[in-house]
Amino acid sequence: MKKPFYLVAGLALFMSLPGQTCTLPENEELTIGCSTDCGMFYRFRVQTAAWALGYKVRFTDLADASDLKSAMGKVDAILMPGGADIDPKYYLPFVNEELQNYTRKNLKLVNFSAEGIRRDPVEFKLIRTYSKDEAFRDLPLLGICRGLQMMSVGEGIPLYLDIKTELGIPNRIGRFDRANIVNSSLMDEIYPQETVLGFKLHHQGIRVKYYEENSASYPNTRITAYSNDGQIAEAIEYTHRPALGVQYHPERSFTPASAPVFRWLLTRACEYKTKERK
Repeated sequence: MKKPFYLVAGLALFMSLPGQTCTLPENEELTIGCSTDCGMFYRFRVQTAAWALGYKVRFTDLADASDLKSAMGKVDAILMPGGADIDPKYYLPFVNEELQNYTRKNLKLVNFSAEGIRRDPVEFKLIRTYSKDEAFRDLPLLGICRGLQMMSVGEGIPLYLDIKTELGIPNRIGRFDRANIVNSSLMDEIYPQETVLGFKLHHQGIRVKYYEENSASYPNTRITAYSNDGQIAEAIEYTHRPALGVQYHPERSFTPASAPVFRWLLTRACEYKTKERK
């Protein structure tokens, strides 16, 4: 009996990835803490990557925790999924007066939503705690789309309010962009090639020019991939944590951008779990 094409293609993709570097003891599982409910796409891609690595995984919603820091201490990795726009009030205190005034005059460009109101305070607290508390210095974290943006906002980095309005290029909704990897450690570890094709669903993103002009204010971060002639940041890494944010959606496509990033998260989670045991 012939195997379905999608299964053959999926197996070929996983087999083409670098070898497994961490073995999880038998009958143990990795706990993935989601900053909000990890929906079907995320669960499927994480579980598929875990199957390929020989891991068992379970998910827990950190947003439901009565004590967020305590809950973060019980997971082996954190996943911050994509979703709604972030309220600019979380980064405005950290930017200059000119950008503050511009942003307040153009709030109509932000898609405020019930989802954002629910997620913003929890995820902002989570990423600030993660970044500042040395208890989490080895805990791996992956941010996707909004997750990348919250990683940035948590460090005081502002966002474009609307890419089409501010950059004059179409918003990146239902598009594929080729990201050029630069100045990286994690992205180079995950992707051996110099570019990666990612599926996009966003109209906001890191305010690149402002970031570059004020990079000394953000010592814990570096942008490590760009698209659209350097106008769109496609990846950000923390320099003091095993944390990566990608602006594309690896959970929603089957390009070579997809599987490796989840494999990286799970391998780092395994290393974290086994290290904690020693």
